[in-house]
Amino acid sequence: MINIKKLSKNNIYDAIVTGAKDVIKIKDYLNEINVFPVKDGDTGTNMTNIMTSIIENAKIEETLKDTLKSISNAALIGSKGNSGLIFSQFIYGFTKDINLDYIDNLNLINQLEKGYYYAYQSIENPVEGTMITLMRSLYEIMNNEKDKHNSFEEYLIKVNEILKSQLKLTKNQLKILKKYDVVDAGALAFTIFIDGFISSVLNNEANNDFNIEEKTLKVDKVIDHINNDIKYRYCTEVLLSTNIDIVTLKENLKQYGDSLVIGKSEEFTKVHIHTNNPDKIVEVLQKNNMIKTTKVDDMINQSILNNHEKSEICILTDSIADIDQKTIDHLNIQIFPINLNIADLIYYDKLTINNKQLIKLINENQQFPKTSSPSTISVIELLDNLKNHYKKIIIITVSSKMSSTYNVFNNAAKQFNNNEVTVIDSKLNSIAQGLLAINAANMVRENNSFEEVINTTNKLRDEIEILVRVKTLDNMVKGGRISKGLGVFARLIRLNPIISIDKDGNGIIKSKVIGKKNSFKKIIKTFKRAYKKYGVKTYAITHVNNLKEAEKLKTAIIKITNLKPEYITDASSVIALNAGNGAIAISYIKGVKS
Repeated sequence: MINIKKLSKNNIYDAIVTGAKDVIKIKDYLNEINVFPVKDGDTGTNMTNIMTSIIENAKIEETLKDTLKSISNAALIGSKGNSGLIFSQFIYGFTKDINLDYIDNLNLINQLEKGYYYAYQSIENPVEGTMITLMRSLYEIMNNEKDKHNSFEEYLIKVNEILKSQLKLTKNQLKILKKYDVVDAGALAFTIFIDGFISSVLNNEANNDFNIEEKTLKVDKVIDHINNDIKYRYCTEVLLSTNIDIVTLKENLKQYGDSLVIGKSEEFTKVHIHTNNPDKIVEVLQKNNMIKTTKVDDMINQSILNNHEKSEICILTDSIADIDQKTIDHLNIQIFPINLNIADLIYYDKLTINNKQLIKLINENQQFPKTSSPSTISVIELLDNLKNHYKKIIIITVSSKMSSTYNVFNNAAKQFNNNEVTVIDSKLNSIAQGLLAINAANMVRENNSFEEVINTTNKLRDEIEILVRVKTLDNMVKGGRISKGLGVFARLIRLNPIISIDKDGNGIIKSKVIGKKNSFKKIIKTFKRAYKKYGVKTYAITHVNNLKEAEKLKTAIIKITNLKPEYITDASSVIALNAGNGAIAISYIKGVKS
């Protein structure tokens, strides 16, 4: 039986921080071998995020209990992705029910078992061969080895040695790991963390004997052949400022996706799920809980970026540009979501809110929603990431007359070389802005130069028109864009104006029309006049909860032009905020006659 060894709050804190720093060192390698549950190449990034949060936010408090609580909260708040949230629950369990000012080698095993238990309980469908397998192995190894050694140091060294051998076995527990001859990225991160933890406790340097460089070369040979077939597109995470029943949450959410993990600390609960409907996840959680923050990552886009060679030019636009998802994927257009603030909760346009939900929230809340400008830091971070995948970036923003988005992107772009990042004010919005971005993306696919794409885009924006039929002015009144008196008058005379954009990018009233039927006819008549005068190269249609009239408009335009639209798509919630429920719009690029 080994002598009792007591670990103080300082010992535990230092050991956890040391393990965290060791994980950060292998961030890139973890990203490279990330093939499960989806090949989106972000396990290293996610594990680095949680480890950085622990290092920067956890503090040594008056007692061991409070110190561990600080570490647990930092872990949960900083957790990202499947592995990050599962690891945060291991930390949470490890810190539970500590009433002494130390942890000795006897109750260390109990705390590690609690860590495994809480991590396991957080997962809807635990899978062997992953991080959870190594968590269970750790406390089992420690329990089996506790009476076999003469010293605490000898004991921990042997535990660490056996755990590393268990890691190597996991590649045969999952078919995809065996196929590519790699261990699970999350499992490796956990083993590296424990290696650093034990080394700190023993005052030794970590011995990460994992042959990282050799394995990286092996992975590089197969990385382009990994199947990118992702069933659920969006990795969605929601932090709740409340501690609620995990079992109930799982029952409410499991129907919307997979990879469901729910973690908690003493103060917060965090939900992670892969889903195709992040807006539905937020809606369900918002009903009975206080949402603190949300995060959504497009795993299909991440996979495309991570598994292709560096491309020449990236086309980036904001979410106000209404483009259908099929076209976005086909042309690999990058989208920056604009934020909406509704009742002090931030929603991401086209991700965590849809237009039916928006109209419902507008009617339920006294305070009218507001859009919020993206932060310069968030844009710089996005551009930094895109620079890893593209040599040059062309940014096409919503009209600077309608939003500060252009100014934010312009300020962020100043941090980069002018020959690498260029910002274009589209002087448009919605599908008009979308058609401009699509044309630029097509030029990139046709191998036009950076300068050619920029010059053509600047010229083409003057050849794009948009016509918006507004069905109700209620939102414009609520948003303060027109007076209440004018709104009442417009309703009395049944005013349904046609809105457009002038050459400077300002919104204008194109036609004042009385009656909904007349306004629908007017939008067709205005388009027909333009078609006869200029011709039309292509067009697109958008709507706010009004697909029926959008299809009706499509039929009418096909009769005039014998051309099908590029697409019909839901409008951005930013557009819906002002255009109102039932709005429809058509945008077109003038033809050769222009």
